[in-house]
Amino acid sequence: MSSGFKILEHFIFSEDSSVSALSGAACVGDDLYLVGDDVGYLLKTDRKNNINRATNFEKIPLFEHSEYTTLRMFSKKTKPDFEALSCIRFDGQPQLLVMGSGSTENRKKALLYNPVNNQVHVLLDTSDYDFLEHCLALTGGADLNIEAVCSDQNNLYIFQRGNINRFHGVLVFDLIKLQNGKSLESSLKNSFNLTLPELEGAASGISDAYFLVEKNLIIATAAVEQTLNTYDDGAVLGSFILIFSPEGKILYTHLIQDSKEQTLAIKVEGITWLESTSDGEVFLLVTDSDGGDSEVFKLLLSNSVFANSSS
Repeated sequence: MSSGFKILEHFIFSEDSSVSALSGAACVGDDLYLVGDDVGYLLKTDRKNNINRATNFEKIPLFEHSEYTTLRMFSKKTKPDFEALSCIRFDGQPQLLVMGSGSTENRKKALLYNPVNNQVHVLLDTSDYDFLEHCLALTGGADLNIEAVCSDQNNLYIFQRGNINRFHGVLVFDLIKLQNGKSLESSLKNSFNLTLPELEGAASGISDAYFLVEKNLIIATAAVEQTLNTYDDGAVLGSFILIFSPEGKILYTHLIQDSKEQTLAIKVEGITWLESTSDGEVFLLVTDSDGGDSEVFKLLLSNSVFANSSS
């Protein structure tokens, strides 16, 4: 096992499948949810299922408006650009936070989906995104581009993909205040800036994060894409998996490679924890196809990785 990292399973969805541009993954109970950045629905299946061509996904609409309930894919200009998906505890129940990137006006919305009653409501609106957009501690002055969100059930972490100006800002919010109706701005507790790896001289940018509460660590992914702005896609060089402390100290970095130690030119955009085993922790990763084939990986981070990453 290279550097405590091992790919256990790998599946590629074809372009003609209903799975496109995967950008987030999260689990609630026995269910696994996926989201794509060019759709207005969640994909749901049993978390114990092996993901393959025969996997049966239930589509869960996130909008009532007829434009979105067609369950079709959207153009780059009109898509809601849901780039972050995370399970948070809200009003005493595990719910799914589905967050738009904020990179254009129609992408400034974060929704909360309750699996118990299938209700969807807006958690963060345009005014909240305007605060994020003008928060230099998050963007460093670059255009807003939210790619990751995670929670330890007390705090909400929102990550800027800082590959354009190499400013990787993170804001930490009081989740209890948000539940009590406070604005995002008034719920801000802390901020920090990550130091992320490069690949062939190109900057990586945070693409998703998961707070592993049992170990008090954040497991994240960072993708390397050669693009000059937050809107256009670029050539993908590869992706890293990272571990860092809740304060942002990087404890582990691993470039994702195949069994022959060749770098995989994939843009990982989603990560969620699946299970603990005697060998370590198992995670599910998903990739954004950018018009090609989306991929799903199941991987193991060994116990030694976490022993060395103890914060």
